[in-house]
Formats: sequence, structure tokens, C-alpha cells
Amino acid sequence: MALTLQRRLPLSTQLVGVDGGATHVRAVHVEVEPAAGGLRVRESGAAICVAHRSVPGFETPAERGLQSVEGLAEIGAAEREQGWAWVESTARCILEVARKRGAARVLLGIAFPGKKTADGRGIEFALNGPRVPQFTTQLGDLLRSEGIELDGEILPLQSDGRCAGVGELFAEEGGLRGLRDAYYVGGGTGLAEALCLRGELVDLEDVEDWFPRGWRMQWDGAPLESWVSANGINRRWADITGLGLPLESGRFPEDRAQRDPRARELLEQAGEALGQLVAHRCAALQTGGRPEHGHSGPIHLQRVLIGQQLGRMLEDPRTQGALRRAFEARLDDQLRRTGLDALYPPDGGRGMERRELVHTSRLAHPAALGAAIEALAQWGSRG
Repeated sequence: MALTLQRRLPLSTQLVGVDGGATHVRAVHVEVEPAAGGLRVRESGAAICVAHRSVPGFETPAERGLQSVEGLAEIGAAEREQGWAWVESTARCILEVARKRGAARVLLGIAFPGKKTADGRGIEFALNGPRVPQFTTQLGDLLRSEGIELDGEILPLQSDGRCAGVGELFAEEGGLRGLRDAYYVGGGTGLAEALCLRGELVDLEDVEDWFPRGWRMQWDGAPLESWVSANGINRRWADITGLGLPLESGRFPEDRAQRDPRARELLEQAGEALGQLVAHRCAALQTGGRPEHGHSGPIHLQRVLIGQQLGRMLEDPRTQGALRRAFEARLDDQLRRTGLDALYPPDGGRGMERRELVHTSRLAHPAALGAAIEALAQWGSRG
């Protein structure tokens, strides 16, 4: 995807990116300026986060132990109402951002987790949420009823992982800018992943036979994302301690990591699972691939970029003794076991940076930025 200034956005049109999750949704106003060779894209600082209303009686597929749409009955009243709650909270944060900026018109890009409907207008299956087959139609109608003018039809829903990758590739402080081969993993509600090969983002569905998506993988008898996503870590902590969800400020596992051995153990398990995932990615890229798609190995990653709450936790001084240390140890061990240690050699023993491989993202909201960039690219290609 080339991001060049083919046409200027009208001054009355505001570019807004949306990143949705199972517990909340966030809208971000995105600034676009001409720059040498293309555009400079960055957050303006206007961001609104709204929590989804929780509907009594609705259970997510994850809570029911389901990994796909098989086994789900037709959408019932509770699931339909929970889906509307997602649409409503999405509309609220878009409205607040638009009104804060005084926008007459909004160009909108939206990222949400889950499998999308065939037309991309809705959510066919979400591990941690409801099915919402008419999401964009309902959202557009609701926004218009509140006086928001949309610049064209709302684009199909995007993958949160892909959009995070787009944000990291094109945003001003993106961690994938200028790289040829790199892997992104973010841990928030679930696992958001992106793979960049030969400088282009790969559709993960096209490589799933040799690069299985993380949300389908298992670790120690449970879905891997329940170990390494912020949502999964918090749910496990709530089960261990008996605390209710959502956790109150000061009661997260990272708040207790230095004085509660249960929190340290939980974070160590998360670090081990993350180290296993990253090592698996390195090995798969070294030996896998499909020549007909131009993705045959060996592929040497220039960078593994860790983002969202998971990246922030790795940098948190309170968790480095548990989460980060366990991650580094597991990654080291698995690279040695697979014979890849020489490919990613140490350079002086300075923690993760000793391999010049693992970095943490500097972007606060990469998926929202990426969704906005996707919308901008589509807008720019209109006749």
C-alpha cells in the first residue's frame, strides 16, 4: 500500500481512526501533513475511550469454551443487545472526537477484532464478544441521526492486527518504518499480529498453513492469548485473587508484582508464553513459507515489535523482574534449541536489546492510526 498525497483532504473533513476491543473502544483524531516522499501521519492528541456496556446474560464464546462459530446458536436477544452496545459505544467516542475537533465531516476507518462477514460490514465471530453482522450499517445510521456527516460510506471493518501493522509502518514514530522483514504482536483484549515481508504487510490468512495465528494457538492447555493478552492476564488475576472485573486502579497484577508472589508467578507465565510465541515465529520464518507467494524461507527477521498494553508492561519497571526476565529466558532457550541462536546473536548482555531484535512500540494507538491510514488510502484512490 503506497501512501502518497494524491488529493488533499478538505479542511472541513476530519480523519478519525477507531480501534475496538472486547471491553472498550477508542477513537483517535489523526493529522496528515505533506512530507518528503509522501505524508506525515500522527495522532493529534484528541483521543476518546468509551467502555462497552455489559449486557446481563451474554456469554462470550471464550467464556463458553468455543473457538469458532460452530456450536453457536442463532443470535439471541442478549447477544443482539450486546452487539448494539458495541455499536453505541463506538458511536459515542466518534461523536466526542468529532465535536471536540469541530468536524463538519468525518472520514472514518475502523479496526475490530474477530472474523468479519463476507462483505466486511459486520463481525461474524469474535472470541471475546458478540456477533454483529450489520455493524457498519447500524453505526452509520446512528452517527447520521446524531448529525455527523460521513465522507462516503463507512469502509469495511479492518483487522486490528493488520491496522496496527499499518500504523507502525506509516506513522511518524512507527516501529516498522523502513524495515523489510518484521513481526508485530500486541496484547490488549486479545492478540493482534502483523507480519511484514519484503516491506509489505502479509494477509495472515494466506500464510496460516505455516504461520498459524496466535489466537488459535495453545499454551499449557489454554488459548495462548489468555496468557499473554492484557485481558487474559487480568482475567487470570481476578480468578486467582477473587477480585471482580473490571479491576480497580491499583489492583492490577503489575501493581502487586513486587510484593505478591502470585502476581510474579502469573507474569512469569505470561513472559514464558510470549517468549515461546516469538521463538516459534522466528523458527517458522526460517523453515516455512510458500514460494508461489514469494514467502519461502529462510527469512531473517530484522525486528520483533511488541505493542499495546503488553509492550507497556514489558517496559514497566515493576514487571521487568518477572514478565520481561521470563520472556528473555524463554526466548533465549528456544532459540538455542532450534539452532537459531547464531542467527540472532547477543551483542553485550543488555537485556532484550542484546539481540537487536525485540523492540517495544512507541505508538499509543497503532491500530486506530492504521485504520485511519487505510481509510485515507482508500479515499485518495477515489476517482
